[in-house]
Amino acid sequence: MSAKQELATAFVNQGLILPRNLVPFMEAASHGLEGREARFAIYAALSSQILNVEKTIDRDGPKCVLVYPDAVFEYIRKVHGGEVKGGSGQGRSIVNLHLPEDDSELLDEPDLVETGDEQTDTESDDGDILYQLGETGPHLSRNGAVEWARFPTDSGKARSVNRMTGPGGVSARARSQVSKITDSLGVLFTPSIKYIIIRFTKEEGELRYGKQWATLDATELDAYLGILLLQGVYHDGTVPVSELWSESDGKKIYQACMPRDRFAQVTCSLRLDDKRTRNERLQTHKMAHVREVFYLWSDRLRSGYFPYQRVCVDEQLFPFKGRCGFKQYIPTKPRRKYGHKLFLLCCCQTSYCCNIQLYTGKPVGEKAEKNQEQRVVLDLVEHFGSSWGRNATTDNFFTSLALGEALLKRNISLIGTMRKNKPEIPFAFLPSKLREVFSSQLGHTSGFTLVSYVPKKGTAVILLSSMHPDA
Repeated sequence: MSAKQELATAFVNQGLILPRNLVPFMEAASHGLEGREARFAIYAALSSQILNVEKTIDRDGPKCVLVYPDAVFEYIRKVHGGEVKGGSGQGRSIVNLHLPEDDSELLDEPDLVETGDEQTDTESDDGDILYQLGETGPHLSRNGAVEWARFPTDSGKARSVNRMTGPGGVSARARSQVSKITDSLGVLFTPSIKYIIIRFTKEEGELRYGKQWATLDATELDAYLGILLLQGVYHDGTVPVSELWSESDGKKIYQACMPRDRFAQVTCSLRLDDKRTRNERLQTHKMAHVREVFYLWSDRLRSGYFPYQRVCVDEQLFPFKGRCGFKQYIPTKPRRKYGHKLFLLCCCQTSYCCNIQLYTGKPVGEKAEKNQEQRVVLDLVEHFGSSWGRNATTDNFFTSLALGEALLKRNISLIGTMRKNKPEIPFAFLPSKLREVFSSQLGHTSGFTLVSYVPKKGTAVILLSSMHPDA
């Protein structure tokens, strides 16, 4: 028996009526859930909204239905155990519904149902009861754990979150290492990183080219890295090397830095780890090829710069077609669908990447990670400590109420869009064809504001913010 059929039977047994315009209400409550969770979400949402009804309609007035919220609660307690939080209504309440004169899909009407010819101010032309019920009480989340007040509550305490401490920009440590332009590259690519690259590239070069291999030193490595940076600046990453070094169509700066054949030779020989012990290290970590250099480099990203007031966290796919144990395929990407996925923390004011994390998939020999999106964000901001004082913006992959609460403990506010399957979202905030275009629903709870905005019919953009608790 489906959740809707079970609910209909329960209503009949309790002397209640289940009109067909409850169907979108029930589907919204159970969206993304199955089995027992779906049934419980439907009952919890329905009973909570019924109990929140404060306005009673005169029985001699227009079309109305008399319902018994206590009976609904008793049924939930009997079948599922426990109680569901709701409003303050007790006993019997009359809930306004737009009922058709003759509807064969309605269940047999009990004696307590009365109809009339006039419509009230609270009814909807399409029979939507999502917003006719509980107009003054709080919204209850789909999992029944969070109440979202319709108006912000003043705690009487000044908020100390999101107050930036210390200046943003290049760190004093990084400034002390730069006396001329060429020193800037050394801030991120330290001598220890260059030593690793030169050492293992030399071993591969001698193995691959023999006596034709010329020793790679730090100066030539700087030139090679400079060429790679220029390719990014000029968007030449996909242009064949032969064209970049072409006498007629190429760029002279590439030719001035390094001969074409030498560039190709270094590219083919470039290595970041000991090839002889790689297979052993791959047994415990998928990114053994680049792990040491990547960690050293990401540490320099963190220590060389402090972001300004606002940061953002997102994921990015770096195109890659070679063989790799953690290469990702994302079919929704418009062009390049294969590559390495990285999670980035960037300063919104300067676009500087303050921290980075490479996604390598499920850990070797372990189960798939749960709550990965929350763990990633907390990892990216961890090195800033608990007195950081910033605001983080995230997309719907990361944003959740649990993440927002964890960030507040670190003095970081959060703002971001949410996916509609999050259990903390009330059913009334979900997309519905019955909601008015350009309308908004607001909810407030313990320092957070939840907004559901309807940009066009049948859609909704849901945002969570601890930056605007009193919006």
